[in-house]
Amino acid sequence: MSTLKRAAQSPEPPGSLEEQQRQINDGIRVAKKRVKGHGSFNAQFWANSCELETLLLQRAETDRKISLRDFEGTASEWEQTDKAQSIFQQIKAQETTIQLYQTRADELEPTKKGQAKRTLRDGFMKLFCTSKMGMNITNTGQGARDSRMQSTFRQELIKTGDAKHPKNDDALWCPVMGNWFDEDFMQAAHLFPHMHGQEVMDTIFGKKRPPELFSPRNGLLVSRAIEKYFDSGKFVIVPDLPDRPPLAELISWVQAECRGYRVRVIDPKWEKLDHAVSIHYGITWRELDGKKLQFRTKFRPAARYLYFHYCIQVLRRAWGHNMQGGSLPVLRDEIGRPFWGTPGRYMPKNMLLALVEELGHDYRDILEGATGSRGDSKLLVEAAAKQIHRRPALKSMPWQTQDEEEDTSSTDVSDSELDSGA
Repeated sequence: MSTLKRAAQSPEPPGSLEEQQRQINDGIRVAKKRVKGHGSFNAQFWANSCELETLLLQRAETDRKISLRDFEGTASEWEQTDKAQSIFQQIKAQETTIQLYQTRADELEPTKKGQAKRTLRDGFMKLFCTSKMGMNITNTGQGARDSRMQSTFRQELIKTGDAKHPKNDDALWCPVMGNWFDEDFMQAAHLFPHMHGQEVMDTIFGKKRPPELFSPRNGLLVSRAIEKYFDSGKFVIVPDLPDRPPLAELISWVQAECRGYRVRVIDPKWEKLDHAVSIHYGITWRELDGKKLQFRTKFRPAARYLYFHYCIQVLRRAWGHNMQGGSLPVLRDEIGRPFWGTPGRYMPKNMLLALVEELGHDYRDILEGATGSRGDSKLLVEAAAKQIHRRPALKSMPWQTQDEEEDTSSTDVSDSELDSGA
């Protein structure tokens, strides 16, 4: 169906959706000031935050309508595009955030005796305050990325992975592609993102000494072609094990110092599946599926952070493909085994249970990575929603600036963004 024909059939008059966006942006300005001007994290603060998040959801919904209106094809064809799935992920992340903030407001609503029903756990407050928002909080949480720490992080990944070319100092090794790339085209990627901060990492995984937010155990040095889709719900990195491995082999993998990993594409309908991963190398994303990671040393990233990345990508896939409700096929390999096929003690059971509730109980295999319960059970889901909002699968979404992707929270919407008519 052509753009003109779709517009003719649409109940929305030409230009009305753009006008709705402008009106929503005006409302966001007012709501943003109301959140920033509040004096404490009480029930009213969370109610104001809910109002702001609701407006942000309306903006995403309107962008969905504009994108569908302007697409030259059927609605079902549009739903299979990267842009549509990125918008779907954003909408689900906003809906989840609204529900969680409303729960926070209800929990802090005073009882008849004048006391709050409960206090918020420290882990959630650290997550909520990891950027400039609320009461002009600029020194709480993680904030902007320290370029020196990121540079050190990159250098440590190069060192521990022996990633320098032996004869060409300008080339670095990508273990996913299994090839050398110009160092300018290589990225030091976090598995557990910097945006969440060290305190939230400690709450989810337990405290490590030294802290591991900028440790090479929490990263991979990859080509930019890989990094571009590393957090998009298109592929995951999972244990490299044969089909139906015997118990002894599973135990051997878990206990091994040098664990093997491979790539698994989790979106079989991805529009770029038969595109080359990089113009410099002929391998396609379909051909990359199942490829073993090739490390040059015995050093490996920590399995717990790879498992976190795996869980977030599973959630992105579900949110990107399941806007109509119903059951989404569970991620399994050719013989019906879960993609992450080994047990482990990676994350708290109560947090993984909350994630399973969000995905559906057919995903209970995720609980095989559970350790003892601790912390706020909703913290993992809240972190996922925050990450998906601030890092759209399609870079960049119409309302998203690079600074917002890296250094602001969902409620820290800049006036320049609003003025852009996004």
